[in-house]
Amino acid sequence: MGFGIYALTRCLHCTGFLLVFLVGGHCLQAQAPLTTNPEVAGFSQGILIEEQQAAADRALQSGLIGLAERLYADLLASDRLDATHHAQLKTGQAAALIARERFAEALAVLESVPDEMRGNRYWLYLSAAQYGEGLFVDVPALRAALERVEVSALASVDTPWYFLMAGLLEELEGSEASLEEIFDQAVAAAVSPEQAAFFRSLSLREQFRRAPASEALANTLRKEVQANWGGAVAYPSILEYVVVLDKLGQSSEAERWMDRALSDPRSGVGQSARDQLLLLRVFLQGVDTVGGRAALRELVRNGLDREVLSVALHLLANVESTLGQAEFDAFLNEMISEATQHPLLGQMYYLRSERALALGDAELAEADARFLLEQFPGLAQIDNVYRMFAFAALQRTPPQYRVAADFLNQLRDRNLPEDRRRLLDRLIGDCYFLKGDYADAADFYRSARNGAVSAEAGLLLRLATAELRDGQFAAAMAHVDEVDAAGDAPVLERWQVEWNVARSLQARGDAVTALDRVQRLLEPGVDPSVPAALDLRLRWLEGRLRMNLGRTDGLLNSVDALLSRIESFPEGRLEAKDAELLTTESMLLKAELVFQSKDAEGAGSILTRLREAYPESEATERSFLVEADFYLQAGNLEAAQETLAALAVQNPESRLASQALLEAALTAQSRGSDYYADAVRILEALAENYPADPLVFTAKLKQGDLLRLMNDFTGAQIIYENLINRYPEHPQQYVAVLAQADCILAQARDDEERLVKASRLYERLMDLTGLPVDYQAEVACKWAFILEKRDLLERAESVRTLAVARLLLDQENALRLGEPGRYWIARVLLDLGSRLESRGDPAEARRVYRKILAYNLPGQNLARERSDRLQGTEE
Repeated sequence: MGFGIYALTRCLHCTGFLLVFLVGGHCLQAQAPLTTNPEVAGFSQGILIEEQQAAADRALQSGLIGLAERLYADLLASDRLDATHHAQLKTGQAAALIARERFAEALAVLESVPDEMRGNRYWLYLSAAQYGEGLFVDVPALRAALERVEVSALASVDTPWYFLMAGLLEELEGSEASLEEIFDQAVAAAVSPEQAAFFRSLSLREQFRRAPASEALANTLRKEVQANWGGAVAYPSILEYVVVLDKLGQSSEAERWMDRALSDPRSGVGQSARDQLLLLRVFLQGVDTVGGRAALRELVRNGLDREVLSVALHLLANVESTLGQAEFDAFLNEMISEATQHPLLGQMYYLRSERALALGDAELAEADARFLLEQFPGLAQIDNVYRMFAFAALQRTPPQYRVAADFLNQLRDRNLPEDRRRLLDRLIGDCYFLKGDYADAADFYRSARNGAVSAEAGLLLRLATAELRDGQFAAAMAHVDEVDAAGDAPVLERWQVEWNVARSLQARGDAVTALDRVQRLLEPGVDPSVPAALDLRLRWLEGRLRMNLGRTDGLLNSVDALLSRIESFPEGRLEAKDAELLTTESMLLKAELVFQSKDAEGAGSILTRLREAYPESEATERSFLVEADFYLQAGNLEAAQETLAALAVQNPESRLASQALLEAALTAQSRGSDYYADAVRILEALAENYPADPLVFTAKLKQGDLLRLMNDFTGAQIIYENLINRYPEHPQQYVAVLAQADCILAQARDDEERLVKASRLYERLMDLTGLPVDYQAEVACKWAFILEKRDLLERAESVRTLAVARLLLDQENALRLGEPGRYWIARVLLDLGSRLESRGDPAEARRVYRKILAYNLPGQNLARERSDRLQGTEE
């Protein structure tokens, strides 16, 4: 083809596009978004979302409820969530809202979760929201929700909520268990001190809410308080009296009695009771009021009751107002800097580290986490500290995936339950996957999967995808087939994996096996448990594979049926972006099929509808390449050039615009020398309009080549020199240097200065490590020619002899020689033979000519003629 298709293809691959060279033309057609593995491409994004979701879950577990709520809301605002993640995040958001006693909002969030996505966690938090919202609890509905919860399948952070709701349900049904006993069970099951503090605060508020209140009770309690003032039994009466006053709307009187009890040293209120009374003041005034926050800070500073201090710290961490959050951050910094012996110092460092991490301050998060590992190795949350280190590494720019994996490995070495170890294996595998270390990722995914009692959702997809990306195709398919035979994977995950397997097989050129697997999957018909978008993708892929394999009987009808099915979905059943993508890709596939039938008018009509209805779709952009390729194969180069140029004009921001311009220039060149100037102009437009595009290097090289064909060696030389200066580290810079030297040689004639300059460039090229052998042969031939022209005959002979030894007599290099290299090494041998003849060594010259015959190189007739002429000269 004469225009360096190898260099062009290599350059295009560098842009990140998956490109296919179509037989019968030189139009490089970029494949569809559907064929770039949306499940694989979205797989990394899915892992990142899961890690961010884990951060939100951990904030909730750590008692940072407001922070957790914000993290869930931020994630839910993303347009990259699949249905599973969306449902999980909605449930987490509802859990945070329930923890903040915003039950109506939590119910609204839960009601938006689709029926098919309602799992254990959904039913648990639905029961909590129902209980909290209703003045009159619907006991049968509460029991129905709880009965759908499989307790053994709950995460440890959710188990306390189950114990709480089960206890409250029993109480509603007449159990004699006290409210305190019910909450104590939840506290005992808490996974962190912060979660335990949350349930204690919830217990106190529930007790206050349920306390009876009447004027008669208030009068009785006032008398008890007055009678017991100064005694050991004064505090319970004071506490109950204050609560009753507040419930009767006498908040000022309640405040007066609290002030009196707290300020009078003779009141009988001891330090522990004082802490509880201050906490009561917080509840009565409101956590997020100036007075409430001040009371909480006072408690944390000077309180003695550790449980009350934990509740106070938890409440401070979750104040809702911006002012309250700022006050809390300043308070944490103050306490950490001053309180070296505070009983909650470790928790303070932990909270600050968590908040810093969630707010993007990875440096502070890491510093606090490191201090915790050194000074508080026995902290209840110490395992989470390792995870904080890992998440902090992931939040770096760029993310430090290997560092994160190292910290998780340290956590893995601790004495952990088997289920947590499997989770860590999966997380470590995720880190390696995101780093691109697919072999290591697959090892950890296998470890996680082998230890599991049952298949974990998402793990097969992770394992198979890592193996596919690592080139372990047989292992990936074996895992998929094994799971399929055992029925051990969810249907959705199985389909996602098969999509990835089929696409990987297609990329390897094994479209037959890919089609066979897809057809076996689709054979039973539509599966209602598979999202419509994924089902349609696979049916589209089946059509694409059939077309590529030439199995087109009935395919046009199948594509029409696919389009009709897409159009038949009611609004909302199929997401708009999925519907558009599937429609446009199917229309383009149909146009290609019609082009194959030689119906240019029919195909053009389909493309016109596509471009008018979806002018900004990627399928529309690629439709120009499809159309241009048809014209190329039909020999209509003018129409092909115009179509390619139209893509760049109509879609200048398209990622394919620069490619289209390059193709248009190549097409213009193919039309003959009268159109070389057009090609040069098009290439210049590419460089000017897309200066940062990786194709610019290839375009400028081609521009220089065309100028040389037009005998404008000066202009070509300037282009090559500019390329060399602009791209000093480009992996193909040697091509520009060789072309520059060729330009100088073409202009040199007998100009010694130019001959020397060209000679130095060729010599520099020969010294390059890694110069491809074909180029070595070409450079050696031209360098020796110049040396001979300058009468440096012995040096020229030495260069030729060395090239033959290095490139022909070295077996490995000889096998790597392509057709260009074989041509140039034959030239070297012919020139070397001529030199040997001229200096009177015909026998050696004949042996050189015979090597051309022995190695089956180009120029055999000339070599045989010269060899025969010299026959009989050997000694």
